[in-house]
Amino acid sequence: MKASLDKWQRVVDLMTQLLGATAGYVVEYNDKIGFRAALTSKNPENPFPEVSGKPQSLDANLYCRRVVATKSAFYEPDASNKPEWADNPEVVEEGYISYFGVPLLWPNGLVFGTLCVFDTKATQYENPLQELMEVFRDLIEADLRLYEQYEIMRNLSMTDPLTGMNNRAGFEMLAHQKIRIAKRYHHNIGIIFIDLDDMKHWNDDYGHAAGDAALRAVGKAITDSIREVDICGRIGGDEFAVLGYVRNRGDLTTIVTRVRNALDHVKLTVPTAKSPIRETPQISSGASVFFEPLDKSLEDMMAIADLEMYRDKKSRRK
Repeated sequence: MKASLDKWQRVVDLMTQLLGATAGYVVEYNDKIGFRAALTSKNPENPFPEVSGKPQSLDANLYCRRVVATKSAFYEPDASNKPEWADNPEVVEEGYISYFGVPLLWPNGLVFGTLCVFDTKATQYENPLQELMEVFRDLIEADLRLYEQYEIMRNLSMTDPLTGMNNRAGFEMLAHQKIRIAKRYHHNIGIIFIDLDDMKHWNDDYGHAAGDAALRAVGKAITDSIREVDICGRIGGDEFAVLGYVRNRGDLTTIVTRVRNALDHVKLTVPTAKSPIRETPQISSGASVFFEPLDKSLEDMMAIADLEMYRDKKSRRK
């Protein structure tokens, strides 16, 4: 993504130079927090050569707001003394009386933001210059398409297709990030291993579709039971894992209890089942807490939690 941002910076700088504008921007749009300058031109005339990152409210009467609302280009050659822009902070506070912007769209049509130029003097951009802005827009949107395709491929490689959870690779990637943060801020790490009991029974007695439904039910129960700061994934055929920051083992016990309670209310309906299903998926679990300093590898932590899970499974069979 850094290579794309470097290219976008060159686009913004060249666009600003060719139009002779005071400043050029890539502005990001978020329908919850508003508008935020992501890139700005580096030309000497730009009074704000560094972006602050502070968003402008959705309610602010901005030029870019009109571009986003219409998903089309907007040109204001001279906003001086126009009542409609009397409360525009870009006019009142920054003196930008000329604006030309085009929308930047994701491939699905949602608005990413705007590509725009501002000027402290009135302008008269001829049609070729306005068309040039659209060419610059196309260059950035091509990168947005590549980025979306990359994210799709990354998600496919990191996601378990049956449950929609992280697969082992996805779980481990996020787990390593969590552990790095835990070491920096002196958090304890908790890991839970969960295993669907008697997977062979589900497949042999009800059919593989029922076995898949049982796995999906366990995955959903886990996803619904963990906290926002936790991560989870299906890491093997019938094995799942949860990792998060904890105070003590009690935090993990609470999560496991929630998972079991959620499964108690599951009613599996599988039209292709060999016989009516009158039972709910049962699980075995193992939980371990690792206190700072975190001197064990993720692999060692997972192996310890896995061993705890097998102990639980063995005790449940007695």
